[in-house]
Amino acid sequence: MTIKIQNEEFDVLDIRQLYSAAIIKTDDKEGSKQISLEVLDKEDNPNIEIINYGIFVDLGDDDIYSFLFTSRDKLENALLQTKEQIRKQRNGQ
Repeated sequence: MTIKIQNEEFDVLDIRQLYSAAIIKTDDKEGSKQISLEVLDKEDNPNIEIINYGIFVDLGDDDIYSFLFTSRDKLENALLQTKEQIRKQRNGQ
């Protein structure tokens, strides 16, 4: 079974982890970090600056594909498309 995100295709058996996150600005020298959407939603901090949202495909051995989106709506749309691909393949469509 394969899934396609933007122009990249992945065999689901090769995926170690598939997750979404927000990328926020930090004050350290790294400049940014990933934060889960659940944590972001629980944070009540108006000072958090979101740089991007992303879907991350971890294939292991530091081989991580990043797909960045400018808004949460665009991210959620891409996540729905990915979920629909998996559902269709599971149902043999």
